[in-house]
Amino acid sequence: MMEASPAKPRVLCLHGMGINSEFMSTLQIGMCSFRDLCDWNYMNGPIISDPAPGIENFLRYIKDKKYYTWLSKSSDGKEYKGFEEAQKAVEVGLEKIGDVDFLLGFSQGSILASIVGEELYKKGQLKGVILVCGVDSKQKIDTFTIPSFHIVGKMDKLRKRSLRLYNAYTGAKQIVEHSGGHKFPAYNEKDIRNRLHSFCQRYSRPLESKITTTVGARKTSEKNSKPT
Repeated sequence: MMEASPAKPRVLCLHGMGINSEFMSTLQIGMCSFRDLCDWNYMNGPIISDPAPGIENFLRYIKDKKYYTWLSKSSDGKEYKGFEEAQKAVEVGLEKIGDVDFLLGFSQGSILASIVGEELYKKGQLKGVILVCGVDSKQKIDTFTIPSFHIVGKMDKLRKRSLRLYNAYTGAKQIVEHSGGHKFPAYNEKDIRNRLHSFCQRYSRPLESKITTTVGARKTSEKNSKPT
């Protein structure tokens, strides 16, 4: 009798500002080299927003014409607001989806993946985070010990913020670059796929407990939080 194939890691994906879960599944993860590596799960952010700049040419490929964000901006556009509400939204999403092994955050979604991921990791309920073109929240009190895999675009205008987020992680971490800008790696960038596969395999230990408790609302200072 053939042995059953090992289950793929389960991942909850948190999209960037001004897109939605369908856009992420179809045109981001669906088009990149590691689309078959994991059991990808998706949810929308809690705030309806305008579509992100630059995605107009892709909207014909998706049916959902509502776009979302995780955090709102202050009246002057210089600060993020709504961290507790965003964390609660991710908590509700996890309750619906069930246990996951990793959180993946793209752009603004990387802020939530980092904050919520750290809380769950400390409880033994998450193995690591995957951050694609991640951005720091400008919150100087935030450091993260959870294992992390960072994908940075060589041509990304927000590259410096991706590197600041990488430097905020103090635990086991890896960083790789893709050749493009603020987007997922191209399908032909197989080395990134292989390295992500190794990362997921390395941290494939069983979780200590199921996600049944409330994700703690981390007290964060929003005064210095810069939007994506």
